[in-house]
Amino acid sequence: ANMVWAYASIDHFSFELFNKIEKVALSRLHEFNSREITNMVWAYAKVGYSSPELFDKFAKLALPRLHEFSSRDIANTVWAHAAIDHSAPELFNKIAEVALHRLREFNSQSISNTLWAYSASNCVSNIEFSSHPRVLHLVVSLFNMFNEEELCQLHQWNLWGREVLGENLLPMDLSEHCLTVFSSVEMLPSKLHHDVVCKLHEIGVPLREKVPLKTGYSIDILLNYHGKNIAVEVNGPSRYIGQSQKQSGTTRLKHRQIGNLENFKIVSLPFWEWDNITSNDGEIVSQKQTEYLKQLLT
Repeated sequence: ANMVWAYASIDHFSFELFNKIEKVALSRLHEFNSREITNMVWAYAKVGYSSPELFDKFAKLALPRLHEFSSRDIANTVWAHAAIDHSAPELFNKIAEVALHRLREFNSQSISNTLWAYSASNCVSNIEFSSHPRVLHLVVSLFNMFNEEELCQLHQWNLWGREVLGENLLPMDLSEHCLTVFSSVEMLPSKLHHDVVCKLHEIGVPLREKVPLKTGYSIDILLNYHGKNIAVEVNGPSRYIGQSQKQSGTTRLKHRQIGNLENFKIVSLPFWEWDNITSNDGEIVSQKQTEYLKQLLT
C-alpha cells in the first residue's frame, strides 16, 4: 500500500508494478488495515488504473470496519471510487451514515472531497447526506478555509443541489463566490482541439470555442449543424481513466450537469477515434476527417 501510495503521490505510474501489486493484494486482502485500504484505492484512482475487482473486494472489506477510518480515510475512499467512476452504492450508503455522525472530524479538504464524490457518483444516499443541515453548517463555518480546488468541488456539489433538489445548497453570496472561482479556471486548448476546429472551419461549420455557460462550465465547441445547436467536447487522454477508453468521474460529472442544467446534448469526440484516421496520403486523411465529423454531428 505504501509503495503504490508513494508512486501516486508524485504522479509516477508503472503499469507493471501496479498490475503486479494488484494481483498480490487480491491474494492477501486479510492483511490490510483501514489506512492501507484507503491508500490502495486512492493510489489506483490517482494514477488512473481501473481495477473493478480490487475496488469491489476492498469495498466489502471496508464496510464492517468504517469505524476505524479517519475522516481523511473516508474522504479519500469515496473520492477514489468517484474519480474512476466505480459504483459502490452499499459502501457510499454506509459511509454517508457514518460521516454524518462524525462531521466535527472533517476539515475543509475532507468535506469538499467527500461532497464532490457524492455529487459525481449521484448515489441515492447523497440526497440525505449532501443536503443535510449539519453538512451545510459545516461547509459555511469552514468557508474561509477552502482553497481554489476545494471551492470548485463545492461549486459542483452546489450544482448537484440544483440538479436534484432544484435549488442551490449554499447561500447566495457563497454560491456566487464558488461560481466565480470555478469559471475562472482556464484550460488551454490542446492540439487535438485546434485540429478539430480547423477542420470544422474548413468544411464551413459555424462555431464558437470555449463557450462559457451559466453553470460555470465551458463547452469546447458550440456549433450549428443543419439548424441544430450541438455542444462538442473534444476529449483528450486526460478526460479518461488512465490508458482506458472509459471517461473519468470528472468528465462524466461535467457532461451530466451540463445536460441536466443547460439543456445541451453533449457530443463526445474521443481522441483515439481522431488519431485512428491515418493514411500516407494527406488528401485521404483530410477526406476521412471530414466524413468522420459529418457522421459524428448527424
